Amino acid sequence: MAEQAVLGIGSNLGDREDYLRRAVELLCQKESINLVAASSIYETPPLDIPSSQGDFINQVVVISTSLSPTGLLSICQEIEVILGRPGDHTAGASRTIDIDLISYGSLIHNSGQLVLPHPKYARRKFVLVPLAEVLPDFRDPLTGRSIRQLLENCPDISVLHRWDRLQEAPC
Repeated sequence: MAEQAVLGIGSNLGDREDYLRRAVELLCQKESINLVAASSIYETPPLDIPSSQGDFINQVVVISTSLSPTGLLSICQEIEVILGRPGDHTAGASRTIDIDLISYGSLIHNSGQLVLPHPKYARRKFVLVPLAEVLPDFRDPLTGRSIRQLLENCPDISVLHRWDRLQEAPC
């Protein structure tokens, strides 16, 4: 049975837009993954890491998948490596690509390998704003709060810049 999952994708190195596009293309090439929606791209300053690293661009994609949560996480990590992110990356380091599993249906899960929903997503406007764009009826699996309530309570004061240029549909 297919489950809906939300992924946050970001980049702050090299051709950032190309890395986002290629990440979505590689996701779509998997038989067990179907793209449901992709948000606009948003540019943001780094959050919780040195500002000297350069701005990120971020996007949220919604997929339908028959993969387990850990299977989906493995695919995301494989794509990160393909796109030049070292498997042993350090937290806070610049990255060509970062793919975070934000939610997997209404699943609440906490293991050493994976926490769902993502433990920091509700404190990050660069996730919440594009999430609201593609899933305006989203509710937090832990609290039941709506996306509007999550945004109202988000402590992140970053300014997001939505890219207005048209994007090609990656798949």
